[in-house]
Amino acid sequence: MSSKISVIVPIYNTAKYLENCLDSIVNQTHKDLEIILVDDGSTDESGKIADTYAKKDKRIKVIHQKNAGQSAARNHGLKSVTGDYISFIDSDDFIKPDYYEKLLHTYDNNTSLSVCGVHYKRLRTKTAEDVYINPLRTRKKNETKKAYILYLLAIDGRMYSSVNKLYQAKFAKECHFDESLNFAEDTKFVLDYLNLADGEPHFVLEALYIYNFGTETSTIRSAATKWENWQRQYQDLKTWLGPRPTMKEKFWLHTVRARWRVSYIRSKRRAKQ
Repeated sequence: MSSKISVIVPIYNTAKYLENCLDSIVNQTHKDLEIILVDDGSTDESGKIADTYAKKDKRIKVIHQKNAGQSAARNHGLKSVTGDYISFIDSDDFIKPDYYEKLLHTYDNNTSLSVCGVHYKRLRTKTAEDVYINPLRTRKKNETKKAYILYLLAIDGRMYSSVNKLYQAKFAKECHFDESLNFAEDTKFVLDYLNLADGEPHFVLEALYIYNFGTETSTIRSAATKWENWQRQYQDLKTWLGPRPTMKEKFWLHTVRARWRVSYIRSKRRAKQ
């Protein structure tokens, strides 16, 4: 089985964290990597740092573009991949040394997506937490694919994110991030991908992706405090589900919406801290 992994890193003014991020990628135990750094018009030293790393490591390719947002940067990266698998890493985060080795190890003929847990480093409170995506169960014999995906969304918020996952390139390249959104664009990409990909999502119950919680821009933080953004995400989810959902699909759809209501309330509380 071929195992070249294309790593897409959108970069915008994250010079403070970028070297740690890139060091964690280039030093992976799995060496067959194509590392695509997309500098989204950074005004700090991020672009220069990316170029310096590219000079030292032939696996690294740097794309400089005018500022167009994280979704546009990821889409630009998707157009350039040549690997068999695709991964997204945010430039203010980093990964453990065996991240790709363990995600790749879960792949077999029935794997649609490989997912791992997340280690949250809360920078403001200086606390940390390991959170594992535990599916609790596999898809039931007569359960629709969409019902199971909704079940996964309902039980664990880590399923929404485009990071902490390893995608099959042949399906991921058929998807794109909606550049008109500044909220929950990850969720739409993951759902579109799972619609296309054959097989079932497989899970690594280890926190291999380290998320620096607290580096989000004020724009991103404020977007999560507006209920209309969550409502739009819900409408997109209903559209994805289709016009004639089963009873089980309806149940899990409403459960996801209830979870999002709780997430919205928590976002409002965090914004006041």
